[in-house]
Amino acid sequence: MLPMKLPLRAAPFLLAFVLAVQGAFGQSPETVATLKQTVEKAFPTLRAPGLSVAVAAKQEILWTDGFGFADLENKKPASSKTIYRYASISKPIAATAVMQLVEQGKISLDVPIQRYDPSFPLKPEGEITLRHLMTHTSGIRHYRGLEMLSNRRYETVEAALGIFQADPLEFKPGTKYQYSSYGNNILAAVVEKASGKSFRDYLNEKIFNHAGMTSSDLEFLEEPIEQRTRQYVLVGDDFKLAPKVDLSCKWAGGGMAGTAEDLTRFCIALQQEKLLPGKTAARMYEAGVLADGSRLEYGLGWRLSKDKRQRVWVGHSGGATGGTTFFLHNPQERVAVALLTNAQGVKGLDELAMRLAELIAPAD
Repeated sequence: MLPMKLPLRAAPFLLAFVLAVQGAFGQSPETVATLKQTVEKAFPTLRAPGLSVAVAAKQEILWTDGFGFADLENKKPASSKTIYRYASISKPIAATAVMQLVEQGKISLDVPIQRYDPSFPLKPEGEITLRHLMTHTSGIRHYRGLEMLSNRRYETVEAALGIFQADPLEFKPGTKYQYSSYGNNILAAVVEKASGKSFRDYLNEKIFNHAGMTSSDLEFLEEPIEQRTRQYVLVGDDFKLAPKVDLSCKWAGGGMAGTAEDLTRFCIALQQEKLLPGKTAARMYEAGVLADGSRLEYGLGWRLSKDKRQRVWVGHSGGATGGTTFFLHNPQERVAVALLTNAQGVKGLDELAMRLAELIAPAD
């Protein structure tokens, strides 16, 4: 029997059906099972006590789970509800807060920061703008010595500026890229001055609540949180509890905490324009440009990378005392992946995140 021939006018409908099936398969139970198997296979190689993962697709949480232990001493498993230090993933969140105020016309990216925070001293090396701070081209230094282990409580954002504000810049602003978590302290100060709210209140009202990030906040260790993980460092072949640190020295640059699921909700909220208009969010994902015209692999608070299809992915990595984090976001493909661990110096999260992302949005 000869195969039935479809009329030509049926071909577009058949193609649409095939594409719909392919799109649905991207979020099928089989895909979720593959995501889980991929993480289960990779988890032992990460050498972390615990890992929590969340994957979002098409503006929905597709899968979230935990592996290993959030608390080794009490054998408490890591789960989708485990709260970790976001570390430098705090930076894209702080950048979004800044861009909300830019959108409202309360601040500008390209005027000297002293217009919004007169307490920060002028520097002979040149004028610093918010754009310089957000692209790590300001010349403000990063940590020195044991500063990352600081256990001092800074009662205000302004007080934390005292760590570095008297130091000379490393170079003329705009001429070089040099990563600086401290530069984000000034962003927090500007958010406070422009909004009239504390940085914590602003994040809770304008970012976390709007995005449904119910577990996210600045980290205050004295506040009891049942789901908070314990932090570890690998010493030889054994995990030891990490030293106690106070993140008030860098709220905007690395002081936030929450779940992996919340980070994917953050990306979904950006896709749905709950936090920013799409055109304003897109400005954050544009590569920064130095004075000599060379382009950076960093936008306004977001790292930029490309896959095999040259698609641009945005996101951030994070390294904290007792934690390593990574997340990816593709606004066009509407995919987000977040990986949070409770050990310092974990390797391979970036590769694992991309493998998971490409299971949802294949590179081929």
